[in-house]
Amino acid sequence: MRPRELLAPPALAATRLLRRFRPDGGIRILMLHDVPISQRPALAALVAGLKAAGTLLDPATARRRLEGEPGPGGVLLSFDDGFASNLEAAETILAPLEVRALFFVCPGLIDLGEAEQRAAIAANILRGQRPAPEGLMDWRGVERLAALGHTIGSHTRDHLRLAGLSPDRQAEQVGDAARLLASRLGAAPDWFAYTFGDIDSIDRSALAEIGRHHRLCRSGVRGLNTADTPRLALRGDHVDLEASAVWRALTVEGGLDPLYRKQRRRLDGMVP
Repeated sequence: MRPRELLAPPALAATRLLRRFRPDGGIRILMLHDVPISQRPALAALVAGLKAAGTLLDPATARRRLEGEPGPGGVLLSFDDGFASNLEAAETILAPLEVRALFFVCPGLIDLGEAEQRAAIAANILRGQRPAPEGLMDWRGVERLAALGHTIGSHTRDHLRLAGLSPDRQAEQVGDAARLLASRLGAAPDWFAYTFGDIDSIDRSALAEIGRHHRLCRSGVRGLNTADTPRLALRGDHVDLEASAVWRALTVEGGLDPLYRKQRRRLDGMVP
């Protein structure tokens, strides 16, 4: 058993105790990626539990809350990269529960041929650590998600790390992606999620470029979002579907937030 699994039960108990005295009331954006068949029971249990608790928000409601509309907080689901398994999960797990989510896609990768796309997934998304487990949705799949009521966001054109790129390359990855999505979906998306999500994968110039094309940007820096959170520095909590249910609960309930205070301050400081 991994050390984190041993620490999860007492950490979750402490988190729940603190929440009795300090209810959060904000919005937590969960971040998932590909969902292979082996992980779908865990996703189904997660979604069903949040639905039963009445905490799930659709993207439109979450956006209004983040922009200052009064109302209760909750949890928003998001999926990165646009893997084909995202559509399958949307149709078989989310649709029966009438749950709407955010799906971030890379339009430049969608247009590639199968072999070239898998090579790009392995190099750009998986950073050469393993072969591509599956392909990405095609445009019909993206349009199907939109037809199901989900919200499509941008995840750069080619899934490149924005930090450290030249301003021209950042404009290419952000602006070209926005234009490609607008040409396919009728409008540039309000939502953006920068690739990899960690604090070292973004910088000031990239956030400024994102702000020229999008209203909201989700990171992978853990934490709760409120109306005071900068809209280009929204927090995101990665959920490991291979972890235990207790560890997933700790993630969803904010038990890891204290570990990311410095990163949240750094991210806020980059916002134009």
